[in-house]
Amino acid sequence: MSVNEVNIQLDATTATALELAAGPLQIHERAAADAARREALLGTMTPVDARAIRSLLSGRSVIDWRRLSFNERDEVVRFLDANGFDVHRPLELGRLRELHRRALEYVAATWDLPIPATVRDDRDLCQLFLLASAPGGDEQRAACVVLKVMHVINHLEARRLIHHLNVSERALYDAAGSKVDEFVQRMHRDGLGVIGYVPSKKTDHSLVTKLISKPRVTAAQIFDKLRFRLTTRERADIVPVILWLTRHLFPFNHVVPGETHNTILDEEALARTVDSHFADSLPLWDEGSDIEEPNNPMTSDRFRMVNFVVELPVRVSRIRHELPQRLDHLGHVVLVALEFQLFDRATAEDNERGDSSHAAYKQRQLDTVSRRLWGAGPPPMRPR
Repeated sequence: MSVNEVNIQLDATTATALELAAGPLQIHERAAADAARREALLGTMTPVDARAIRSLLSGRSVIDWRRLSFNERDEVVRFLDANGFDVHRPLELGRLRELHRRALEYVAATWDLPIPATVRDDRDLCQLFLLASAPGGDEQRAACVVLKVMHVINHLEARRLIHHLNVSERALYDAAGSKVDEFVQRMHRDGLGVIGYVPSKKTDHSLVTKLISKPRVTAAQIFDKLRFRLTTRERADIVPVILWLTRHLFPFNHVVPGETHNTILDEEALARTVDSHFADSLPLWDEGSDIEEPNNPMTSDRFRMVNFVVELPVRVSRIRHELPQRLDHLGHVVLVALEFQLFDRATAEDNERGDSSHAAYKQRQLDTVSRRLWGAGPPPMRPR
């Protein structure tokens, strides 16, 4: 499905009108039902879910993790599925084993230390994730290192595969957009409080404008060519939505580090809320190297959102029927960069007032473009 089409009718303005038409009892009953659904989903949160949310909202890289947090094999299977690996498909399991073999080679060639036999064992690679989640020790550290190297090799080759496939950028974006559409529909059916969903693709005019307005940005650094805006009914719905997305649509290891911007959720309150679901303490919220939050000088200080960039795993079968045999060594998944923006309804409405509105943002951007191109005394702009 093209990203210019939307096959799920979720419009925040329409939802507001319907709620105003409802009686107080209906509104109260739905609010109670929404709260119950939120709490039920958060009640299923596992330690790895909590760390996924933390990692996403802090913009930090999984390469800096020292330990994973998987407790059950089923959690690993779900995580691998979100990465595009079905452990019940022999070819995809074979690809995992190949990544494991090459990661072992890299570690052995780089560091002078023996790799434990349990880490070298590829009979059930789900066990490697559980080993990397165990209490500290040589086996745990080695397992974690090998998995991180596997992730990097897979990332490199998934990006490389794009350049070898004879497909257009539009075909990639259509495949990614279709996948997001399908999963947002599933999320809506699961009863999460999403009342607005707007996919969009930047026009060439917008891309040129953005490149001129930001002196240090190149075309390769534009991650929001394909963007998805999700509006939730309440602010309390945002974390459950992120939890659902990181479980099912994109895995936490493919959230792009340093590209998260969170001005809605308070991190200390969020940490307390997340940690309250666990009897044992989790690794620190600030685990990993410091990340400088991205800044856009054209954005108003009053504008509030949670946004992040992911490299969405997309199976090649969504793009073309067969993968040429000569490309088998690069795997069966490509990565498509796209941006998510999350708002609760009240914040989205506030964002459209005054200098935080989209129209005001675009005007500031065009004013910057005029100054950079024309210097003093630019000609008047055409009405838009």
